[in-house]
Amino acid sequence: MSKDTPAPKKKVKAPLNGLRILPLGGLGEIGMNCLVLEWEDEILVVDCGLLFSDLDHFGVEFVIPDFSYLIERREKVSGILVTHGHEDHVGAIPFLLKSGVKAPVFASPFSSLLLRERLKEYGLTDRVDLRTFQMGEVINFKHFSVKTASVNHSIVDSAAMIIETPVGRIIHTGDFKIDPAPFIGTAMDLDVFGAAGDQGVLLLMSDSTNVDRHEHSLSENQVYQAFEHLFAAAEGLTLVAMFASNVSRMGQILDLAKKMGKKVALAGRTMEQNVRLGAELGYLNSGDHESVIIPMDSIHRYPRNKIIVLSTGSQGEYRSALIRVSNGEHPLLKLQQGDRVLMSSKFIPGNEKAIGRMINQLFKQGADVLHGAVHSIHASGHATRPELKQMLELCKPRFFLPIHGEYRHLVRHAELAREAGIPPENVMLAVNGDVLDLTRDEFKKVDHIEETRILVEGRDGNDISKLVLRERRQMGEKGIVFALMVRNRETRRIMSGPEIIAKGLTHEQQEAFIIEEAKNVARKVVLKYELELKTGNVEMDLQETVRIELRRFFESSIGRKPIVLPIILDL
Repeated sequence: MSKDTPAPKKKVKAPLNGLRILPLGGLGEIGMNCLVLEWEDEILVVDCGLLFSDLDHFGVEFVIPDFSYLIERREKVSGILVTHGHEDHVGAIPFLLKSGVKAPVFASPFSSLLLRERLKEYGLTDRVDLRTFQMGEVINFKHFSVKTASVNHSIVDSAAMIIETPVGRIIHTGDFKIDPAPFIGTAMDLDVFGAAGDQGVLLLMSDSTNVDRHEHSLSENQVYQAFEHLFAAAEGLTLVAMFASNVSRMGQILDLAKKMGKKVALAGRTMEQNVRLGAELGYLNSGDHESVIIPMDSIHRYPRNKIIVLSTGSQGEYRSALIRVSNGEHPLLKLQQGDRVLMSSKFIPGNEKAIGRMINQLFKQGADVLHGAVHSIHASGHATRPELKQMLELCKPRFFLPIHGEYRHLVRHAELAREAGIPPENVMLAVNGDVLDLTRDEFKKVDHIEETRILVEGRDGNDISKLVLRERRQMGEKGIVFALMVRNRETRRIMSGPEIIAKGLTHEQQEAFIIEEAKNVARKVVLKYELELKTGNVEMDLQETVRIELRRFFESSIGRKPIVLPIILDL
């Protein structure tokens, strides 16, 4: 095996003694949530999300789970269960389906609509068995029975899964919070979880994202009041940056705009799409939104303080509507003194630098920028420590597995479970790739899969190998040099060159001198090569020798070794 050949993927050797639980994503990170449940000849997959990459400058658009385990067992997969429609829970479903896993996908009404649009982008609309469930519905499989339970989150139609298995009842909360006054929908029915706990829960798997927060999460009702105050005090245009999936937040803004005689314009394709989908399901009053929403190119017709713009791009995403506004590049929206930008979303870990740069640019445009951490204009969709403890006390599980969080969140949630009375030996700390075995009496780790993620380039899901990524990083950090030569095919003598072309190597003033010196180094190698030709005893590998000598030269002259590619054209 060559050094560039990827190592074969490790096979799972542990036998199936109980219920196998295999997290392929979401344990040890925020995003890419994907959990496998396996019993004998049947597999259920709970969520199948992606992780937006911080390596986009190397061509890595996002990260998805490695589906090798599922592909090898594709005939066993009976269903893909969706807790809600956020990208970190559904974004990788098209890649799983394209990999050859042909299982029905079960999702709530709004999640189904979002998935329908996503599948359309990948040309999968007619090839996928997409089934919509209603909250409280029971979905039966060969070895499993799944009851869906409505939970509060920052997207409508979010569900927890109460799953009856051959070894006992397990609960997967999905992402949730306990909101006493949601703007859309009803307060979470805690009795469902209490009843399950009274009947007996073998294992609880619960969202860990906000375990470090000790106060109860903000209610959407409080966000509504904050918006009402800020909209009333507006001196200029108000731009609200938010996740396009947050239909409840859209509903609040449209409701307030109608009450205050303001108009709402939408910036971003997904914002327009999801307003349409929210109206389609009745979450947004179609009559109200038709009277309030105006085209972006009409905002100049109204007093500036009567305009609210809903925009995508709250995470500083490349080419999003808000990024273009912040750079002064949006064709229809220019900010000015007196305008205000409300950052009505959580700053996802890893995006802080991009968001900070964008906020600075917004200030340069003349706008004031407010964010949720200070002004109560965003309510997280994730339960905090008191709510997580309440879930533990309701479900009274025998075993506990914290999910959906960075490793520090999992550790803190495990500590909370022990505080809530679960014996330490019954609390499992696991990460992606851990193979877990659950029986009525025991919960243990039996194996581990090392590689559980794929770096994706483009919408086709092309995998970027570690070798390719390393080469791209080297080119980006150290530059690249081409050494071009033309050789006579018959005599093997160099007819032209060497010519040196360098990119990303050094500043312009030094570049000409460095390149001329590099040519001299390459010429010395060519002279030695031609001397060997004359003697008829050629031992030199010309390409490799030029590469080595040039790398040595650049290291000694500029302090780094660029990628050197000698190219010899035989004519």
